[in-house]
Amino acid sequence: MTNYQTMQRKLLFDFLQSNPDVQFSAKQIFNVLSNTSISLSAVYRNLASLEADGIISRFTKEGSRETFYQYINSETCRNSIHLVCTKCNQTFHMHPEEMRRMLEGIEKSEGFIVNNTKTILYGICNSCI
Repeated sequence: MTNYQTMQRKLLFDFLQSNPDVQFSAKQIFNVLSNTSISLSAVYRNLASLEADGIISRFTKEGSRETFYQYINSETCRNSIHLVCTKCNQTFHMHPEEMRRMLEGIEKSEGFIVNNTKTILYGICNSCI
């Protein structure tokens, strides 16, 4: 993370770090942190900086023009493919062995190496089926 850290960046970082398996829009983050001194422009500015530092990832969801952000700097998130339920929006981590087999299969059959730190698979979870 960047050495220079404002109080606003710390508030944002702490919030994202405490919710690693959730994707939030900038407006949702701003609304959650609205009782603090953080402004919407500071949320956007700090999200861009955290993304550049590789601490969060930016995503779009099917049927939405809005951008969502997720903390990915935890060991679990950093090395995982994320599975996102399109009904309940819950995020899951793909089992490491299943992920390894899938990635090896793609590399072998397609000659393509997948960047799993930026990969999300969308579908419907067992709870929503």
